[in-house]
Amino acid sequence: MQTNFTLAQLADPETADAEKILRTCVHCGFCTATCPTYVLLGDELDSPRGRIYLIQDMLEHGDRPVADAHVRHVDRCLSCLSCMTTCPSGVHYMHLVDHARAWIEDRYTRPTVDRLLRQLLGWLLPRTLPFRLALLAAVPLRGLARWVPGRLGVMLALAPRTLPSASTVERAQVFPARGARRARVALLAGCAQQVLAPEINAATIRLLTRHGVEVVIAPGSGCCGSLNHHLGQHAAALTLAKADIAAWTRELDGAGLDAIIVNASGCGTTVKDYGHMLREDSQWAARSTRVAALAKDVTEYLATLGLQPPTTATGQRVAYHSACSMQHGQGVRQQPKDLLAAAGFAV
Repeated sequence: MQTNFTLAQLADPETADAEKILRTCVHCGFCTATCPTYVLLGDELDSPRGRIYLIQDMLEHGDRPVADAHVRHVDRCLSCLSCMTTCPSGVHYMHLVDHARAWIEDRYTRPTVDRLLRQLLGWLLPRTLPFRLALLAAVPLRGLARWVPGRLGVMLALAPRTLPSASTVERAQVFPARGARRARVALLAGCAQQVLAPEINAATIRLLTRHGVEVVIAPGSGCCGSLNHHLGQHAAALTLAKADIAAWTRELDGAGLDAIIVNASGCGTTVKDYGHMLREDSQWAARSTRVAALAKDVTEYLATLGLQPPTTATGQRVAYHSACSMQHGQGVRQQPKDLLAAAGFAV
């Protein structure tokens, strides 16, 4: 992992003055009103600008151990990125906190249980089969969660009561368009979603092919690396990202792609950031930028195609809740609501 980035380069590649960023933050503070951890806890160090001060302190004093307080306040960040939507100066907080997590992972020794748990999650969740087996083992043990101490008990309580059957749509294959082909796209099948909610990928494929879009699950593609990225496991995240980039580049150079579709908003935020994540890697920078430019949330892409008229008006009213990573991470706000309205719902 490279560490020779200034605060300014991480926050805004076109800004050369880190002190200007800090002055802007201290005189503004708009982000504090929309930061959930600051609103809940009332601690300035649990606000974006407080964390920026901590990150600067870590970067400027890299020769000293990372303090427990730095880790605690950075760990509490939810990466909702609401602060980026609020910030009038355009400070790219996401890049700052992601770099801080990797910095902490490289330089801070966590308590043994915490360290082992993070390593387990970083290995388990991106791997579909082991994750499924772990959940199958956890289902009958949910009732014991109250007697299991600490985070393991919390995780056990979160295990689903049942697991859906494994789907066949995520394996490498091509789904032909129905009728005349309008476009060809790759779909990120993902990792945990395949186990927890495989119907999402199946529905995405049905909807796209019905609208004349050929969908490919590219051989070699898989987890986007987002989970490892947010755990500060930089090398593991880049390994997964490169596998996806290589798989999609082969499709681009072969039959071609009009877009890379992501139907999990957190994953979409990461894939769209591949160009930044690999900007210093001469072998991958161009390919990652090419892939990132093609990445689209499924609603973002469908908005450009236009939905077929609904066959039956539902007359139903629906409430739409936008994910943080959708509205703040990707800036996709209106398209999902427009699509629901076009499908006959009152939003």
